[in-house]
Amino acid sequence: MTAEEAGGGLRHAVLGAGGVGLALAAALAGSGADVTLVMREASLAAYEGVIRVRRTGGGGTATPVPAVSVLTDPVDVLWIATKAPQLGAGLRAVPAARVAPATVIPLLNGVEHLAALRAEFGDRVAGCAIRVEARRADVGVVVRDSLFMEIELGMPRHLVPAGLVEDLGRAGIGVRVTDDRDGVLWRKLAFLAPLALATAAAGGPIETVRRDPVVEGLMTACARETCAVAAATGVRVDARRTARMLGSLPGRTTSSLERDVRAGNLGELDAIGGAVLRAGASAGVPTPATRSLVDRVRRAGRDH
Repeated sequence: MTAEEAGGGLRHAVLGAGGVGLALAAALAGSGADVTLVMREASLAAYEGVIRVRRTGGGGTATPVPAVSVLTDPVDVLWIATKAPQLGAGLRAVPAARVAPATVIPLLNGVEHLAALRAEFGDRVAGCAIRVEARRADVGVVVRDSLFMEIELGMPRHLVPAGLVEDLGRAGIGVRVTDDRDGVLWRKLAFLAPLALATAAAGGPIETVRRDPVVEGLMTACARETCAVAAATGVRVDARRTARMLGSLPGRTTSSLERDVRAGNLGELDAIGGAVLRAGASAGVPTPATRSLVDRVRRAGRDH
């Protein structure tokens, strides 16, 4: 019996204490939800038991959230907020036998993690896209650059835990539920891949990309290629809408990949760009613009 069935509300665990994980855990806990943060031992030793959220425009909150290095108590929802390169190590902190039968909601970029997680946890793994601008400033400290947080959740509706949408709503998180797991991830990747690769290649936000006609052209072509790859896998993504979204971005918009590369870390390059290249090769869809951007990002990473 889940906590919801027993009348006690959903129990959430958030694996990963980066910007997104901290922002999500603080929002849920701040609204009264039962939340446990699962973090690395080194971070846990420095964690004060409170998530501090700083707003770009000033102000912030301090929300008590308990944390552990290994999940030992049962939960109803496991949010996976690690980055792709840390996923394997992170999963050792949330043993499948302990997590079952929780709903598992990964917030990772890319598309390839879904199959791996379903092999680990079964059919209760959702496809998910989260929209929030949040970056970790220190252990337990996150800077929120956006006022909003929105989630698109893809899984059969009968598997969505009762009370989850309500928990998210109370936390001020917008949510849309669809049964299209793969579609959620490909729609996100079709927008994220060109944005992340172009900003990382240009070494700055979207305004920097727009000052370089070659990189801007590659970004536009990468968006088309990713939509074509998605279509070849059976997922329709509106290429024109994706292009309009990229064209309407504020000039200061950047990506976590761009920040990682500036710090000398290629981060999620393989999970984002590599995933498009591999899926394109498998489906027989040419992806020369994506390849060019990936190569440029690798060179930029070496330069740092």
